[in-house]
Amino acid sequence: MTVPDYAAIRQDAETETRNELGAIARPDDRIERAAHIIRQADAEIALYAEDRNRAIASLYFHDLYEGAYLGQLAGVGPKNAVREILSKAIHGDAKKPPPPRMTDAELQAFAKRMNLPHLPEKPHLEPGETEDREAARARQETTLGHALRAAGEIIEAAKARRKVAVVFMRDAALALSEEPYGWDGPKIAEHAGVGKKLIWQQQATARAARERARKQR
Repeated sequence: MTVPDYAAIRQDAETETRNELGAIARPDDRIERAAHIIRQADAEIALYAEDRNRAIASLYFHDLYEGAYLGQLAGVGPKNAVREILSKAIHGDAKKPPPPRMTDAELQAFAKRMNLPHLPEKPHLEPGETEDREAARARQETTLGHALRAAGEIIEAAKARRKVAVVFMRDAALALSEEPYGWDGPKIAEHAGVGKKLIWQQQATARAARERARKQR
């Protein structure tokens, strides 16, 4: 299975979002659009993360793919991120320790004992008909592997868009609090459709970033 170029995917998503938001002149319009991008990104991440995690768990425990390779295939960052995904699949809690190192047979037996689903569902076979190991692995690569890559691409692009939108949103929140606007936190929050505490936090971050930039001149 080919690993997608996640660096390019993230860069393209960041550039597109930066160009879109940078072209919006008014901070009230910019913060509204940035907040929408963030909400949309959060929804996409939530929608596809479960599919990605289930696919990783199935390929790891049932089909015996290496965790590091699955992490690369899905765009998951450090090695412990894959372990957290596996822990969540087993325990329902990403912070619990993953299972110890096991043989291939032990991994598959463990997966059955924990009722971890083997995805995708096996095809219907006539009585006495069997699917050999190579055919089963090829089926996994063309179905589940594709789904894992697709979910990873969507999630990583959404995270990249969100990252850029947060910066634009916090800068717009600060601009709206100053002249000639002079909006207070609750008014900005209502306009953007977010909580006022978030606006205050973003304004504080924007002020700190502005001060750091001033000192570096």
